[in-house]
Formats: sequence, C-alpha cells, structure tokens
Amino acid sequence: MAKAHIYRKELKVLMLNNGFELARANKHYVWRNNEANVSISTAKTPSGVMAINQVKRQIRRQLGRVI
Repeated sequence: MAKAHIYRKELKVLMLNNGFELARANKHYVWRNNEANVSISTAKTPSGVMAINQVKRQIRRQLGRVI
C-alpha cells in the first residue's frame, strides 16, 4: 500500500510539472495537456519499480522533453 501511495504522489508532481492536469480517473488516470493537445493514460497502481520511468518515457515521446 505504501508503494502505491508514493507512486501516486510522484506521478501527480511529475505530471503537474510537465503541464498535465487530471482529466478523469476510473480504472486508469487520464492526464491532459491542453497546450500540446496531448493525453496520456497511466495506471492507478504501479506494476513495478520502473513505473515512474515508463511515464517519463511517455512524456518525453509526446512532448519531446521531461521536467
């Protein structure tokens, strides 16, 4: 449970720093960046220790940068 909480906190900070806001949260989180007209869906719970790095990779591929 603690790992999922840390994942959610890191995910929220990462996405807000890169201009994404939470569009909806059902079984997945769907984040929307209106400036770049891009949306990224992420899991609510991490599947492994590399989950945050995978999200960073998605952001880099969509926006060309990660902050």
